[in-house]
Order: sequence, then structure tokens, then C-alpha cells
Amino acid sequence: MNLAQLQGFVYTAQTGSITQGARQAFISQPAMTKMIQELEKELGVALFDRVGRGIQINDAGRLFLNYVESGLDQIEEGIEAVAKPSTHQPPIRLLVEVASALIPDIIKTIHAIYPNAPIQLTQRITAVNETREFDFTISTRQPRRDRRSVPLLNEEILIGSANPDLTASAFITPSALVGQPIVSLGYHTPLRDTLDQYFDQRNLRLNFQYESDDPASIRAMLASGIGVGFIPSVTWAETGKQLHLARITPDPPFRTIYLTEGQPKEDVRTRKVANALVGLFVAARAQALKV
Repeated sequence: MNLAQLQGFVYTAQTGSITQGARQAFISQPAMTKMIQELEKELGVALFDRVGRGIQINDAGRLFLNYVESGLDQIEEGIEAVAKPSTHQPPIRLLVEVASALIPDIIKTIHAIYPNAPIQLTQRITAVNETREFDFTISTRQPRRDRRSVPLLNEEILIGSANPDLTASAFITPSALVGQPIVSLGYHTPLRDTLDQYFDQRNLRLNFQYESDDPASIRAMLASGIGVGFIPSVTWAETGKQLHLARITPDPPFRTIYLTEGQPKEDVRTRKVANALVGLFVAARAQALKV
């Protein structure tokens, strides 16, 4: 048993495919198949069940995976501990297209793990392919199939205003919003795309009277009493607490936010940061607005 076999097993288990595992390990599929077979022979137990032409990790494989991932992480940390200290750490590159109100918490979460790592933050890109340039992307974009991703949350989008008249009831229909002075992000921003799709499906045209490409400006306008706006129930919770809110019914709008890793190979640093960010959003979900 050697490190190459163990790493190959981890890649195969994480991707659920010998072909994809081999691709991540930069070896051929037959070579990966042989490594897995030799590992299983040495352990005396099958780690995967053969399902048709594919594979599926079994209970023994999942148990072994927990130990192997932990062991490989410790080896990598040991290498970092004894290696010659470097005065320069590679930056952690973040693309945060949504949930901008949580950016301070995101930065603090990462710095709690890697206090000396530079962080390069981007909030807008012009082309979808540019997401590959980032270590982590937080977005409502559908994740690329060749990258690891996890849904961070699925949040309802409420309607909010400083004026209590609009939200005198806890519920409002989509058609009742027609003609209201809407404060919104501009075209082709993630939240606006979600809302445009929702109202287009209902053949409703809203009055977007105030538009900005800056979420902070939208939140400030709503808090100061300008217009009516859409409030994501988790990521805009602090703004929502200052407003009168209502649920859009029936069939309220929702959006799903994903965390996607940009690199094909996952290392200790990537795994630690990803787990911490998932934990941050789990905690944020507990503070979701309720109407």
C-alpha cells in the first residue's frame, strides 16, 4: 500500500468514477483500475460495488475513506510544518457574486484558519469561464460539472418596504407588485436574473424605478424609505429587520446559492476553507427572516 494508491482511492471515491478519479490523478483509467484492485486485494475487502459499467462506494469504502482523508491531511500538514517556512503564501481567490452582506464574515472565517494568507475578492465577472480563475465561487450560477460544489442554502425572497401600508398583510400576490416603485439591482445581476425569470413566467412587468449594480446601495435606499424591494431571507436578513416584510404567494420565489471550488484537485487548505464556509452559511440559515 502506498500514498499513490490511497490518493487514487480518495479521488475515485470523491468523484464516484474511476475515469474522473484517474483524470484528477493524471493517470490512465486502466492504471487507476489496477490501483484500486490492488488496494482492495491488500485490504481483503471490496471498497466499491460494481453497478453496471460503473462503481459505487460501499459501507467499507466509506469507512475507509474517513480514515484515509484524515491521514492524508495529517501527512500534508506535517510536510508543511517541517518544510522551510515561506515568507509568501499564495492568495485565496474568492468570487462572491451573491451574499455580499456576508463578505466580512466570510473574510473573518478564512482568516481564522489562515491568518497570513492574502485574500483577493471579486464580486463581478463578465464571462462564465472566468470562474475557473477562482479558488472559491459563491454564486447562484449552476456549478460546473467538473468542479466540486455544494448548495449552501435555498432561501426564500420576500418583499420589503419602510412603508407599512404595502405590507399591512403578511402575504402579497405577484400581481399586486405591478406598478409599485421597485428598488432593484440592474439587469444581469444574479438576484435580478432570478426575479426576472420568476415574473416573466407569470407574464408580469414590474416598475423598476430605482436600479443600481451595488447591493449595498439598494439596501441603503430601502432602509431610508425609498421604494419597495426584494429581500432574500437569509443573506439580506439585517436589512430585512429594518423593514416591513411580506411573503409573495402563492409559489414564492426562491434562489439556491452554491459554493464551488475552482481547482480540479482538493488539498488540505481547500477542504478546510470549504468546510468553514459551509459552517458559516449553516449558522446564517438559523437567522433567516420569518414573516
